[in-house]
Amino acid sequence: MSTPSTTPPKSEKRNQHFVPRNWLSRFAGVNGRVLCKRGREISQISVDDIMSGDWIYTVFDEWWRPSDRLEDALANVEGDAGKLFTDLHSSSGIPTDGQWTELTLFLALTACRHPEIMARGHDRSKEMAWAIADVASYENEQAFCEDMMKRFKAEFQPGFYQVLLAKGAEALLVEAQEVENLSPQDPNLPEQLSIEAVFPVSDSITRMSMHLLDAPPNSAFVLGDHPLPTRSTILGFDVPLSKSLAFQCWPSGTGKKPVRERRQATLQEVQDINRRQATRAKAVVIGPDKKTLEAL
Repeated sequence: MSTPSTTPPKSEKRNQHFVPRNWLSRFAGVNGRVLCKRGREISQISVDDIMSGDWIYTVFDEWWRPSDRLEDALANVEGDAGKLFTDLHSSSGIPTDGQWTELTLFLALTACRHPEIMARGHDRSKEMAWAIADVASYENEQAFCEDMMKRFKAEFQPGFYQVLLAKGAEALLVEAQEVENLSPQDPNLPEQLSIEAVFPVSDSITRMSMHLLDAPPNSAFVLGDHPLPTRSTILGFDVPLSKSLAFQCWPSGTGKKPVRERRQATLQEVQDINRRQATRAKAVVIGPDKKTLEAL
């Protein structure tokens, strides 16, 4: 092992948001306050205190020194997304191709960086390690590769199957146990690896039809602490970008060209989108006024 540098990496950011504050603040009411619903209780809340956790994106190097480098990189993305959101709200026009791309990348990142998704990805990596250790139970290489793709969306280089067989069952079980023992913070298998799926997730969104929906007068969108579905985003979803604007996508259908559109939502659509946000939420839903939150 090489010697660590004498200058330790910067690690100063404890409270880290999985939904950016500049997104949360867009749900403030006319008085500039954001209201929060927890269970049946509705109260004013600071965006500093919600949809965050301690050290979520803190990563460690091989000497187990913590670093803010991922959190800092995410902060830069959030700044760019804030500018995009401002541009989308300052115009009633359909986004440009570049804006659609930027928006889908940001929403894909939002999905991949959620703590629940990161934890699930870490666990799935361990599940795959045990599946690989059982390679000898497969009839042939094709059966092994097809099962790995079906269960884990994993694609291996040609010959990998033979390499695994050559290792032997005992060695593979030892390796699987080593993976099983890795903590979510271990630099060999950090739970933040799920963020690397951002481009495939973004691509799947881009292939769908996409709408921006403006809230009609006297209505407002809300946002929950699970803004996007944690599973099956390819089936379509909707997510508010602010109290006045929401994003919606769904599969276009075989052979059909994806739609790119902006229009005013119906009151029923606003209610349905808000209901889905409330249903997915685990602890908190925010909105601009008490009446909107009471209706959930």
